[in-house]
Amino acid sequence: MGKFALLSIHPEHVTNILAGKKVFEYRKVVPRHDVSHLVLYCTAPVKKIIAVVEVLGCVVGSPSYVWNATSYGSGISRQFFRDYFSGRRSASAFSLGNVYEMTTPIALSELTGQKSPPQSFYYLEDADIGLIMQRQPEMPSVSPSMVFVGGIHGVGKSTLCKRSFSPIGYQCVTASSLITAGGQRTSKEKLVNGVVDNQTVLLEQLRSAKKQYCRLLLDGHFTLINSQGQIEPIEPEIFRTMKLNQLILIKGCLDEISGRLKARDGKKWTSSFLKKFQSEEEAHARYISEEIGIPLQVFDNTVGFAKLARSVHQR
Repeated sequence: MGKFALLSIHPEHVTNILAGKKVFEYRKVVPRHDVSHLVLYCTAPVKKIIAVVEVLGCVVGSPSYVWNATSYGSGISRQFFRDYFSGRRSASAFSLGNVYEMTTPIALSELTGQKSPPQSFYYLEDADIGLIMQRQPEMPSVSPSMVFVGGIHGVGKSTLCKRSFSPIGYQCVTASSLITAGGQRTSKEKLVNGVVDNQTVLLEQLRSAKKQYCRLLLDGHFTLINSQGQIEPIEPEIFRTMKLNQLILIKGCLDEISGRLKARDGKKWTSSFLKKFQSEEEAHARYISEEIGIPLQVFDNTVGFAKLARSVHQR
């Protein structure tokens, strides 16, 4: 298990973290040990431990590199970032996951170890970690978020989702993995025997995943290929039941998709079928968007990871 690091943070930044607006915490000094949680000590006038945040990872590099990779979830201005790292050749940013606001704020005097606010950070002792976990609520403080990313087979959704959304605290799951976990199977040719039953299992598994993760991204499809090899649209009620916050469609070059599918599955898909598949996927995605009242964002699969993440985080 990683260490718990206590950090001093100004009230405005704590507020933005608790609101989910700030999902990266910048530091000049990177801890030598793996840090699994950041414990947020809010500076004057609060002067108490307000929250604990899970750490998903750390972005390290030149200041310009770190800013370009994290600005969409920085919660600060570019000028503030530049001033903070002025004269520095390297910068670091913790990627923040679930945020838990203390049920009762903790004064430093309640800790068994060091009692003064950290200038940079310091690691907490086991007894202090136990106290923090006692005051930590069961559910995260940031409002739940559910994003659906659709697109045809082979368009590259899974890689895009993981690289774009994992750094801002989203658990990325595929519809196929949830359906498989529920006992359903899809053929190697991607044919679905019983689309309705398939989606019923998906919803059951999705309910369990939502209980486990505050920010969830589902990588799936707006249409499926049924057992007769026909493109079958998924009913709007399925998407309405998911209680989504955002809808995204990923499109791509058909020749690249065909090559990727052949390399992955050993099957040659005709360009005419893929063209029809992608066209109907988009048409049905737009129909679903209108039916459930959630705007659809459409991106090419060459979109930058930061741009895609920004499209969700800034809405």
